[in-house]
Amino acid sequence: MRNLIERIQRWIDGLSDTQKRLVLAAILLVAALIIGFIIYWIFFRSLIGPGEEKVNINGQLVNVSQLPQIIDNFNGVIPENANITLPQVDAVANGGNTLSQVIYGNDAEAVTLSKDGKNLQYYDPITDQFYTIDENGNVTLLDEQKFPGVIDVTWSNEADKAVLELEDGFKVLYDFTQDKQYTLNKDMNEFDFAPNDNQISFKFTPTNKEDRWLGVANTDGSGAVGIEPLGEYQDSVNAQWSPSGQSVGVMYEYVDGQRQRVVPLGFKGENFKQFLVDGRGFDYRWTSDGKQMLYSVYSANSNYNDSLYLVDAYGDEIGNNNRAVGLNTSVDKCTFSGNGDAAYCAVPVDPATGGGIAPAILNETAHDIYKVNLVTGQTEKIATPTDASGATDLEAPSTLVVSDDGNVLYYREAVTGNLRRILLK
Repeated sequence: MRNLIERIQRWIDGLSDTQKRLVLAAILLVAALIIGFIIYWIFFRSLIGPGEEKVNINGQLVNVSQLPQIIDNFNGVIPENANITLPQVDAVANGGNTLSQVIYGNDAEAVTLSKDGKNLQYYDPITDQFYTIDENGNVTLLDEQKFPGVIDVTWSNEADKAVLELEDGFKVLYDFTQDKQYTLNKDMNEFDFAPNDNQISFKFTPTNKEDRWLGVANTDGSGAVGIEPLGEYQDSVNAQWSPSGQSVGVMYEYVDGQRQRVVPLGFKGENFKQFLVDGRGFDYRWTSDGKQMLYSVYSANSNYNDSLYLVDAYGDEIGNNNRAVGLNTSVDKCTFSGNGDAAYCAVPVDPATGGGIAPAILNETAHDIYKVNLVTGQTEKIATPTDASGATDLEAPSTLVVSDDGNVLYYREAVTGNLRRILLK
């Protein structure tokens, strides 16, 4: 043993420095392997229970019968026996998810129902022209005339005339039937047409407050007559002609922090009965016969989101039957049926607080479509707008239009301006 040690010592002494370092490294590596094996043997080997099956440790292939079943579908065709559930989307509104089909994929502005009661008319800000479109998306030029820079359009009831407000401040009335254009006074604002379309109402708002009036004029701008002085209260008057012809607008003012007094204004200067609304942000639409008013207000009780109300608004009945409809939406998201018996409204689903104060926060919120019976006041959900893939998180509607026969509901998307349709029948 001693001789062996001496021979190893002589062998090491005969090595160069490089060889000595290599030998030392080899010894350390072997020592590390031995120590690692000892640690594994003592601490980890016992974790493997006796009799446990070692799966495929010898490198052999697993039996094909042991693999999970895979649907053989290399050609992309869904097998007949595949258990796949597609979203249920109704083609016609029946209270649930209903197909909302895009019929125009660009920005359509100033959307209204055509004179035929079936199709739509709109302004294209790209071409500066007006068009019609049917329920299948077929577009036709309404008029050859171009109107650059239109920022607002007020259509006549028959949709054959329109007041156009332009970026440069000019206001013109265009007759699409006769291809005639009439220039209106620049100080005229907030136009509306008489029920028979032979006159317009407006707010005349020059710099001098004493010269501000609610007035009416012929469609060519002639024969202007003042109906009600506005003074410094021009923002408290809404110029909207009632279908009955009794009123050319309303005046509203706050009686306290939450309530407003509403007074319809007569064509001959009459101030009719007043009524109170409980909330802020009053906005309204006359029903088709002019006998009622559908309006919206917001308050803390509605999380500052708009709520709909219905009230009698004709003659001695003004202010009677003032009741909540039960829908939290703004009246500008409603439209009336051709026969005037119902209103169709887009109602936001789980709206964020403050939609009445800042309506734009609801533009990306999904909306359901409700029908309001204007005789009984009852409401029913008729559709959740849904695309072909089953998605219901569509853009909010900004303008609703129903065909006169009640077969189709059209609406414009608030952000993109795209036009969609929902079949009601």
